[in-house]
Amino acid sequence: MARQPFSKIGSVPLADELIDIAFGRASKVMAVLPRALPPLTKARRREAARMKEAGQTFVEKLTKIVKEFPILNEIHPFYYELVDVTVGVGSLKKSLAALNWAANMINSLCSRNLDKVRWVANTSDAANLRRSAYGRMASVIFQIKKDLNFLKEASAKLRALPSIETKLITIVVAGYPNVGKSTFVKQVSTAKPKIDNYPFTTKEIIVGHRETALGRCQIIDTPGLLDRPLSERNRLELQAIIALKHLAHTIIFIADPSETCGYPLNYQLNLYHEVSKGFAHIPFVKVLNKVDLVDSSTIEKAKTALADHVFEAIAKEAIGVQEAFEEALTLALSKFKNVTQ
Repeated sequence: MARQPFSKIGSVPLADELIDIAFGRASKVMAVLPRALPPLTKARRREAARMKEAGQTFVEKLTKIVKEFPILNEIHPFYYELVDVTVGVGSLKKSLAALNWAANMINSLCSRNLDKVRWVANTSDAANLRRSAYGRMASVIFQIKKDLNFLKEASAKLRALPSIETKLITIVVAGYPNVGKSTFVKQVSTAKPKIDNYPFTTKEIIVGHRETALGRCQIIDTPGLLDRPLSERNRLELQAIIALKHLAHTIIFIADPSETCGYPLNYQLNLYHEVSKGFAHIPFVKVLNKVDLVDSSTIEKAKTALADHVFEAIAKEAIGVQEAFEEALTLALSKFKNVTQ
C-alpha cells in the first residue's frame, strides 16, 4: 500500500533542544593533541574542534529536517491542497526556507570563526572566541524559534494524514453529517470508522479498501458537508471537497429523508444539487438511507427531487448497500479507464 508523502517526517526539535544537542556534543569533543604542542596551539585546535562540532550539528539537524519534508510542488495535487488546508502551504514553505537560511548562516559563521581562531594571541582569547561563536549560533537558532515551533506542530499533523493511493479506483462517499456515510463505508470496505449517533463523528478522511473481480479499489468516507458557500466551509468540509476534486471516480451521495441526522431534507437536496453541479465531470450514485424511518410519500418526494435512479438503503442493516456500491463500482471502472487511457 502506498504511504502518504509525509509519513517519514521525524520529530522536529525546539530551539532550546537543538541548542542543547549541539553544544552538548561540542563539549564532549576531545581533540587528539600531541603533548609536545605549545599550550596556545592546543587551545586553538581544541576550540576549533568544538566550534566545528557545534556548527556541523546545527547544520546537519536543520538540513535533515528540511530534507525529510517532500518537495511540495512535486506531490500529488490532493496532498498539496490537503497540506494547505491542514497547516498552510505558504507557512510551511516559509518555515522550511527559514531553516535553510539558518543552516547557511551558521555554516558561514563557523567558517569565519575557524579562520579567526588560528590567529588568536593567547589561550583565553581562543576560549572567548569559541564562546562568542556559540552565542552567535544560538542567536541564529532563536531567530527561527517560531519556525521550529510551527514545524514541530505541522509535522505531527502531516504525519497523521491518511495514506491514499492516488492511482487506484476510488469511490468517495459524501453528504451531510450523520446521514450514514460511515456506516455505509463500513459495510462495503475494510474501513472501521468510528460510528456514533451525532453529527461530525468523522473528523478526518477515512479510507477503506475492497478487492473486486477487476482489482482493488478504495472507498473514502469524508467529513460531512454543509450547504453553504466554499468561503464559509471549515477545515473538515474542505478536506471532503479536496477528496471529491482530486480522487473520486464516482461519488456516492447519501441523503437522510428521515431528517434524524439533524438537517432538513431540503438542505440535503440543495447540497446534492450544489455538489453535482460543481463536480459534473464525475458520475454520481444517489442513496436514500434510513428509509425504514419514513413513509413512502417522503421517499417518493426525495426521489423526484434527486431525479434518475435512486437507491433505497438501511445502511445499519446492510440493506440496499451492496447494490448501490456495485453501481458505483461499475461507473468508477468506466471513469478510471477513460482517465488512465
